[in-house]
Amino acid sequence: MALARGRFRGLRFAGSAVLAVLGVPSCALQRWKMQVAYDGSSFYGWQHQESRRSVHGVLLAALTASHPQHSASRQRPKLVGCSRTDRGVHAEAQVAHCDLLPLEPSALLQRVNRRLPGDVRVLALEPVSNTFHARKSALRKCYRYDLLQTEATPFQARFVWSVGDLDVPLMAQAAQYLSEELDCRCLTVRWRASCRPGVDVYDEDYYGPIRKRLAIHVSEGELVSIHVESDAFLYRMVRVLVTALVAIGRRALDPAEMKEGRREAAMQEVKGRLRLAPPNGLFLQNIVY
Repeated sequence: MALARGRFRGLRFAGSAVLAVLGVPSCALQRWKMQVAYDGSSFYGWQHQESRRSVHGVLLAALTASHPQHSASRQRPKLVGCSRTDRGVHAEAQVAHCDLLPLEPSALLQRVNRRLPGDVRVLALEPVSNTFHARKSALRKCYRYDLLQTEATPFQARFVWSVGDLDVPLMAQAAQYLSEELDCRCLTVRWRASCRPGVDVYDEDYYGPIRKRLAIHVSEGELVSIHVESDAFLYRMVRVLVTALVAIGRRALDPAEMKEGRREAAMQEVKGRLRLAPPNGLFLQNIVY
């Protein structure tokens, strides 16, 4: 035991158990909830990927290095995000949780942000009950997609899709047809991405019921924002919806095609012949608990 104390000087004890490499009892760990904002332009999405820059990887490295005990033991905590945003997608309020040894919240927040690059920031960090789960405790997720009806400046281009003139009232009409409980299978570009690994079975544990109630609102102006809210989203689901609404705004598709009974065939046509809305206009805006 003396050897362990010498090698990891400054480590604390939780009861009679030695922390760090000798293992930490779960009762000694504090669950932390954090709200994270990021510019997704230079990331391969939220989810950790070997040899590729991910938000999860960058944040986990900063958390580990910021906590004295976890840094000394070189044992990274488990970090769980609410939403696995795709490559190039941004977040104004992603929520994640991780289990760390207790530390003063403001000190931990400052340490983490000092170690993060400029395109990621932890906005808030607080200790919560160990029953809280960033994904499973979420009730609703809110995404926003920004469309620009003019040419984008170099400062706007990372965060909008410049699409030209749109008939926004037609888009709003179609959004009303989609704002109901519907089967979301036609709203994903790759069905197997929403299935359990290795099998063609829908992953209901992660994505929830296949029938979801959507709430979609389209704001009017030079900058058109499409707000989409649901309990969970399938792979690239919001971008498929935006692709269809832009086609309607360009009068290439009738809003009535979004009605029940006609929607599935229309979505297959949209996905088959139209360019998918790019990721840079999409933001994870808010998560409701």
